Amino acid sequence: MPAFPRWLSVLGAFSLVATVLGLVALLDTRHQRALAQDFLDIGVETSADQVAVAVKDGKGGSYIDEVEVTFVVATKRHVATLSNSLGDPESNADGRHAPAAGTRYASPLRIVYKPDDPSQVIALVDADYFVSDTGTLTGMAAVVSIGGTTTVAIAFGWLAHWLLLSGRAARSF
Repeated sequence: MPAFPRWLSVLGAFSLVATVLGLVALLDTRHQRALAQDFLDIGVETSADQVAVAVKDGKGGSYIDEVEVTFVVATKRHVATLSNSLGDPESNADGRHAPAAGTRYASPLRIVYKPDDPSQVIALVDADYFVSDTGTLTGMAAVVSIGGTTTVAIAFGWLAHWLLLSGRAARSF
């Protein structure tokens, strides 16, 4: 009996990796969406009068590593780091500085904080984006579905091939 085709084994490995990565991305996207929805449901909206972004240079290019905001709650000044932000640097230079005018995090920045813990903050524009982003969820669900189906089909093919080779299954053709 011929060996199981190598290209099918390679396809199975790729589909398994795609399924796992897609599942991780799907779970992360759902978590971001739930976190943003939680902020919108129970959070208090206000404006941050001072904003600083920390832009770093990585393998894929520059990204916003951290966004620090300063805002006032009941006459008390708070400094907090955004809980979740998009990493697009929007042409901000590397280093820690005020964001460029007209960019996503430019002052005055509309934010939402949790009333029981004002150190937990998210930009309103990010919360709205994460809650309304259905394209990423749909795409990741498709990757998981297609990759998972392909992986299972190839695994059953391997199992059938092994059963036939070992003599544990009768060959009916």
